[in-house]
Amino acid sequence: MPVVSLSYDRLSWMVGAPTEEVRKSLPFLGLDIEHEDGDTVRIEYSPNRPDYSTEYGVALGLRGMLDIETGIYPVKIAEAGWRLEADESVLPVRPAITGMVAREHRLDTQDIKQIIAMQEDLHEGLGRKRRKLAIGLHDLDKMAFPLRYTTVTKDFEFPPLGQTEPMPVQRILAETDQGTHYGPLLSGERVPIILDSDGKVASMPPVINSSHTTVTEDTRNLFVDITGASTTDVENALAVVCVTLQAAGFALERLSVSGAGNRTPELATREMTISHSAPNRMIGLGMTAEETAGCLRRSRLGARIDGNTICCTIPAYRFDMFGPMDIVEEVALGYGVDNMEPTIPGVRTVGQSSDISTRLQYIDRIMTGLGFTEAVNSSLIGPEIIARSGQSAWHDARGITVANSKSQSHTTLRYSLIPGLLENLSGNIHEPYPHRLYETGTVFERTSEDFVAEPIHLGCVMAHQGASYSEAKSILKSLLGSGLAEEVRTPPAEGSPFRQGRTAAVDVDGVRIGIMGEVSEEVRRAFRIRDGISVAAFEIDMSGLIFDV
Repeated sequence: MPVVSLSYDRLSWMVGAPTEEVRKSLPFLGLDIEHEDGDTVRIEYSPNRPDYSTEYGVALGLRGMLDIETGIYPVKIAEAGWRLEADESVLPVRPAITGMVAREHRLDTQDIKQIIAMQEDLHEGLGRKRRKLAIGLHDLDKMAFPLRYTTVTKDFEFPPLGQTEPMPVQRILAETDQGTHYGPLLSGERVPIILDSDGKVASMPPVINSSHTTVTEDTRNLFVDITGASTTDVENALAVVCVTLQAAGFALERLSVSGAGNRTPELATREMTISHSAPNRMIGLGMTAEETAGCLRRSRLGARIDGNTICCTIPAYRFDMFGPMDIVEEVALGYGVDNMEPTIPGVRTVGQSSDISTRLQYIDRIMTGLGFTEAVNSSLIGPEIIARSGQSAWHDARGITVANSKSQSHTTLRYSLIPGLLENLSGNIHEPYPHRLYETGTVFERTSEDFVAEPIHLGCVMAHQGASYSEAKSILKSLLGSGLAEEVRTPPAEGSPFRQGRTAAVDVDGVRIGIMGEVSEEVRRAFRIRDGISVAAFEIDMSGLIFDV
């Protein structure tokens, strides 16, 4: 979770409330106090709320919670004629770009620290370490407009940030700290460059800015550029930057962006609707529609009542909101978690393990006795893992995708345990071999238009120099022979992610329950398994197995 350092005195001044009231309110804004040292407090915030990465964003949230200023904080963007054009050469390198101009405010030391902290948190979280997006901050007064976003070869020279003399791009990537760290993101022959109309370099995204546009305490006007892989990502980040800079005291002016499929950002609000009774059902409150709308306004959202429906207006920087449950959460925060009174259930029951849990514990004892370590993975996987496991065609035909997923890495209900276990192996390639992992859990398969099966599977992977089909078969028969099945057959079969000719089906008492074999070389490479390391695996449906516990 990201952490940011704030000043109680500055927060108190920005919010317009006593320091002690600010201190008590922070946890109820969804922020965890990690450490306090005099006037300084370190808070942990959700990566879904990058607008809380500075004092300015936290102050806006607190002003709403404390009923000092409610409703949407309006971000005002003036038209001023600033222009940037991208050319087609950026499309295969880093295609998306957007930006904004912020004027008439002088940054003090604390302002600069806060804005840089926001920039780095956006790089690490939303930007996935600058792979998805990167932000450049520049002194506007040192630049000549219009700007051009293009590419250059690696013998092109400019003075990078912190240097006074020009250096070839190749040396910048090889010799500077920023270059060695982020240079691998630019693997092609050409690199992206932002040039002003005098031909001076502003930035080589996502690696480093030019020293020509360095921001100092004397800077009064800023230019912000954001580049990345998709228009949605860069505009989401821009929305956070804009609300932060305006709250810091800047006046915002629009950048007109064109070329290579890019567009001028609008940063418009959007609307979602919800029945006013839904939050009452979910939270257990008895609020009127007006009271529910008031809670949303205290969460810095817009709200208007239309009969039994509440129309919630969402600012551009709240791109973490996808559906009705997100609105319910904002109602709870606006109501005040500290104002909710817990109730004791009217029914008393005694808990005990279910039969399924007892049987799974039995399997756990068998697998750990065979030398395996249990893995616990998410029921949601992403398209990258599906593609690497070679099962995209199966997923396209029978997979179940989650609507309004909050993460591109968690978009699909898993249909198999093996891809997740292979990902576990991929993340531990520097650990000593052998690796032996197993997992039991629910998988999901669409069996008809209206029905989804949820069987309990057992998956198992073995990775070391001698891992083979024979080892997988031996482990499987040891498991099933421990009172789980009478007759086990393994006829030849085919299927991803297994190697052709080294794959078998698993039949128990005439019923097919799984597949086993050696993982193919192509899939091993896709999951970055070390050269010389073989992988064997099996997966079986445990739902129909009958055994004594």
